[in-house]
Amino acid sequence: MPKPRVPESGSAAGSPWRVHLPPVSLEGMIEDDKHLLLWQARGESDFTIDGEPRVLASGHALWLPARTPHAFTVRENSVLLPMFFDVAVTATTLRESTAITVDRDLRTLFLGFIQASYSLIRPNVNIARQILALIEERPVLVTALPLPTTESALLVAESLRFNPGDDRSVNELAASVHSSARTIERAFLAQTGMTLRQWRIRNRMEAAGILLRSHTLLDAVARRVGYTSTSAFRRVFKGHFGMTPGEYIARFRSGP
Repeated sequence: MPKPRVPESGSAAGSPWRVHLPPVSLEGMIEDDKHLLLWQARGESDFTIDGEPRVLASGHALWLPARTPHAFTVRENSVLLPMFFDVAVTATTLRESTAITVDRDLRTLFLGFIQASYSLIRPNVNIARQILALIEERPVLVTALPLPTTESALLVAESLRFNPGDDRSVNELAASVHSSARTIERAFLAQTGMTLRQWRIRNRMEAAGILLRSHTLLDAVARRVGYTSTSAFRRVFKGHFGMTPGEYIARFRSGP
């Protein structure tokens, strides 16, 4: 008599008898001091957010700002992965719950963020800033700055517009686009009228202005645009806008 066939590892036929993740339900959830990003890595989950039902399918994620009441059930054989962003150090324009399609770039960043959160494998880079830049409905994207036209310098400019807090050196930025620091510096000065350093500071300050108008904590804004010292950020901000961040908020921020 022939032996029963054992399905190969990872095959669809093997799932019903090998894998068993029972459904999990959580009620009355709320995070007071953290924003929550929930990635549906497998299967589906059923959510209730502010009393409204919604389904989160595989390949999507859900951003829940701090203090958003929610409940959910992770369905059988499904995997929902949480990521937490401290309000005190997270500056973002996202103020409402937002569904996000997870593409390859986001998937890579999510995996890197989770790896750094739960292990000692922590790349020396701010992954949260890159995630926020990709998921924001109204990205912190400065459009008023002139851009260089040389391809390598333009790629550097676009990288810094995407992530104003990018703290790579000029040499590192140049290497990332297979160019030299001198070529990049010369292109910025000739084609934008600013040195790369001047352009970079202006880009950071304009991005900071967008964030400050979005009801974000000052310390968090400073970190988002690349400053570990809030006092240093205040000095540069005042030099750029001619007013302190507090005065800027009083003049330009609207709504609660």
